Amino acid sequence: MIPCFDSLRWLPETLRSVLDQTDRDLEVVVVDDGGTDDLSGYLESVADDRVRMVRQDNAGVSAARNRGLEEARGSLVLFLDADDLLAPRAVELLVARFDREPEVGLVYGWAAVVDADGVEVSRRRTSDWEGDIWDRLVTRNVISLGGALAPARLLRELGGFTVNRDRFRVDVEDWELWLRLADRHRVGLVPEVVMQVRRHESNSTGVGSVAALDEAYRHLIETVFTDQPPERAARRPEMVARAELALAWHCLQDDFDVESGLAYRRSAARHHPPVRTTGEYWRMGAVAALLQVAGRQGLLAARRLAQAGRRARRRVIPR
Repeated sequence: MIPCFDSLRWLPETLRSVLDQTDRDLEVVVVDDGGTDDLSGYLESVADDRVRMVRQDNAGVSAARNRGLEEARGSLVLFLDADDLLAPRAVELLVARFDREPEVGLVYGWAAVVDADGVEVSRRRTSDWEGDIWDRLVTRNVISLGGALAPARLLRELGGFTVNRDRFRVDVEDWELWLRLADRHRVGLVPEVVMQVRRHESNSTGVGSVAALDEAYRHLIETVFTDQPPERAARRPEMVARAELALAWHCLQDDFDVESGLAYRRSAARHHPPVRTTGEYWRMGAVAALLQVAGRQGLLAARRLAQAGRRARRRVIPR
């Protein structure tokens, strides 16, 4: 299921990555969320009977995903953003994992983060978590949206994605849904890269968005820990700290704001002191120091060097 709002710059490559899957037994529901581009005309030119479009007045990405969930005919559903890409064997691998353990509530794989040209730009999103993972998932969202497959029936029973567009300009609705699933069901893992998350100017949080994301995180934490037993409530400080580290990264990498980034980093350490022992905490300190000494251009140059090293060490998903 692919939600779209004026997405034709990216959609052709995204859709091709879905239609070229090794497992061809699939349908693609494209939800036009009130866009102004000629999405219907483009889809007619694709001429593939596995693709169908539904249109709604603009209601935001969560509502569009829920509409796609309503329309889906298959028993398993994957939500893919209109600018992200599936690896060629993604559906095959995720479905095979379900076949081995049909009672799981969700199966996910790893993700590579790439730029507009498909070059890896940061560490891959990997994890070894599977089984009963709620107590770990509450501290960090390791499940990338387009790399997760879940039974449509369970998603509908849970009510799909929470729609908060009128409350938060930026939201973390996918993490909240995965936590509701993991609260009731085991989770399966495919330990391979199954998708590419594409970073580009259009999907950046942008200057000023950190405050909106902060508000969304705070709301998520309140929602997750309402009426939880003491053993689960004990995980709250770590979830707060991890959210603050995520906000710190946005400050440093998107806004180049050292002062705010370090403030979030200090707050994270106060909430959950063990974060001081993590590699992420010290990498963040190094990035902040580089920004202070060399400024924005120095950080961008360091990124380019790191990206060149990643290209030399590994091959990006075939396209």
